[in-house]
Amino acid sequence: MVKCVLLVAGMLIAGGVAAAEIPLKNAGFEQAIVGTRIPGWSRTQHAGVGAYVVSTDPIDPAHGEHSISMRRTTEQAYGLIMQRVESKELAGKPVAFTAKLKTADVGKRGWVMVMTFRDHENILDQVRAAPMTGDTPWKEVELKSIAPARTNMVEVGFLLLDGGTGWADHVRLRTLDDDGKDGGEGKSAAPPAAKAKPARATPATAGGSTHRGQAGGP
Repeated sequence: MVKCVLLVAGMLIAGGVAAAEIPLKNAGFEQAIVGTRIPGWSRTQHAGVGAYVVSTDPIDPAHGEHSISMRRTTEQAYGLIMQRVESKELAGKPVAFTAKLKTADVGKRGWVMVMTFRDHENILDQVRAAPMTGDTPWKEVELKSIAPARTNMVEVGFLLLDGGTGWADHVRLRTLDDDGKDGGEGKSAAPPAAKAKPARATPATAGGSTHRGQAGGP
């Protein structure tokens, strides 16, 4: 599995939590896949026979000229497209992960957006969006959570846990301000006048409830 690491520096302002965009590599999947390598992203699956086809798709993207798709070709436990962002500054901060998703003929376990907080290789917490199933048009899905205190990296990605095809596009990762608000796409908000203890963000998705994942794997 190819691991892609982004170093995030100076995104969070000392003395208060300010909303800030965290850059992701190839967030719109406009860069072509080279062989099996997705620029900026890694792909993996449960051990065993190869069961997934991952492609950049120029047909009906949600944003820009391409989206990415993952299609299961034979029964398998899971396939994953993921990007890892490394930053010690995320610890204790409210974080939001947003993407456009759609599905075709996906089984009940679904096409699932996931955010995993780590202390190096140790999983501290994982949150998942409600599974998208069946045939679903493009929908914006968002996960919000507080990064645990020892977080030094976060993994964002998409799990295909059943048959069918899932698509993703227009991926964003950002921190929120003390009030849980967004500073706007590509912009950072000014720091608050005084630091307030942030309330725990309530995870939410456009598709329904948020689920806590099992530490150690999908």
